[in-house]
Amino acid sequence: RRVYPLAQWQVCVVHRVRSSLAQVRARDRALLAQDLKGIYGARSRVEALEALERLKEAWGSRYPSLVAAWWENSGALLRFYDYPQVLWPYLRSTNLMERFIREVRRGTKVRDHKFPKGEAVYKLLYLESERQEGRWAERRLKG
Repeated sequence: RRVYPLAQWQVCVVHRVRSSLAQVRARDRALLAQDLKGIYGARSRVEALEALERLKEAWGSRYPSLVAAWWENSGALLRFYDYPQVLWPYLRSTNLMERFIREVRRGTKVRDHKFPKGEAVYKLLYLESERQEGRWAERRLKG
C-alpha cells in the first residue's frame, strides 16, 4: 500500500473459502461451501451482499468469527464486482500471481540462489515477467 496507495485491493476468494471450510465441522462443509459460492458466484454486488446476509442468518450463531471475517473483509473480497463480468473469475483468485512467483523461484533455484551481480536478479524478474506477459497476451478470456 505504500508503493501503490491508490490501488484497489482484492483478497483471494479461493484462499478465503478454503480457510473458512477448514474452520468448520466436516458435516457442515458442503452446505457452507454452497452458501459461500452464493456470495462470490452472484451476478452482482447487490446479490452478493444479499447472499452474505443469508450467510449471517444461517451460520452466524454457529460460526460467528467466520461470518464476521467475511463481513469485515467484504469490501476487499467483493472488489472484483467493480470490473467487467468477463474478468471476475481471474480477479477473484491469485492464481496468476502465484504462478509468476513459482516460476521466479524455479529460476532462482536453478542458480542455487547465487547471482554474479545484483542486476542479474532484476534481469531474471524482467525476463520472467516478459515470458508470463506473452502467455497472458495469448490467453483468451471466456466470454
